[in-house]
Amino acid sequence: MSETDEKPQMVEPSDQYHHGVITKLFPSNNTGIVRTESGRELTFSYELVILFGEAKTPADLREGETVGYDLGWTSSGLRITKIKTYPKPIESPRG
Repeated sequence: MSETDEKPQMVEPSDQYHHGVITKLFPSNNTGIVRTESGRELTFSYELVILFGEAKTPADLREGETVGYDLGWTSSGLRITKIKTYPKPIESPRG
């Protein structure tokens, strides 16, 4: 096989997390929901999730925010165990 016949290399993601969007936050119940890239909705508990990145507390999480996440089995089934938040895009000043 010649060099020109090689398959293009896959670009590695910037991290090894699954990615999704926070769709609901329930501060009164200390829980939230993340919609995965495939459309599945997974729950997380504020007390049981480990936060990485920009958010330091569950109060820093926002609905509609894109996050990275990791899964684990709990006594309640499959749950999100880690959430990584990313820096907000810097908006260019309008003039």
